[in-house]
Amino acid sequence: MGMADTIMTDAIKETSWRENKDLVVFWLLVFFPVGLWALWTGNCFEKNRKIQISIAVAALLLVGSLGLNTFLYFFIAWPIALYLLWRNQGENKKWFYVAVGAFVVLGLVNLSNGGGGNYSGGGSCAAVMTEGNCTYYRDDNCNVIARECS
Repeated sequence: MGMADTIMTDAIKETSWRENKDLVVFWLLVFFPVGLWALWTGNCFEKNRKIQISIAVAALLLVGSLGLNTFLYFFIAWPIALYLLWRNQGENKKWFYVAVGAFVVLGLVNLSNGGGGNYSGGGSCAAVMTEGNCTYYRDDNCNVIARECS
């Protein structure tokens, strides 16, 4: 085996993480800008599949902007992404544990910011409602905090 064969063998063994479908999907689910970059610069998907995935990510971002992002992100995207990372890491689970730690920290930050309550439709429940001759004022958790009747 000559020098050229050794270099070629080493080059074949070293593949970019962008060539790994699981890692590209992981980044699409966790932090889409990195995932989209990896999707389009890597060669693990055909061009038609790249277009389909990009459209799906755009649709998810649109749905997320409608107020469902907390639910989608923490209960669907992160668990799938963590599973893909667990499956991909083999014996070395270091990055899986780092991702789990980040997930826990983000979840705690979300809870401390009041995001732990209403996942039924996202957004705030605060409103002013009029029923009959009474006006009701609701807070973010849908509790009536004041009533005014005339």
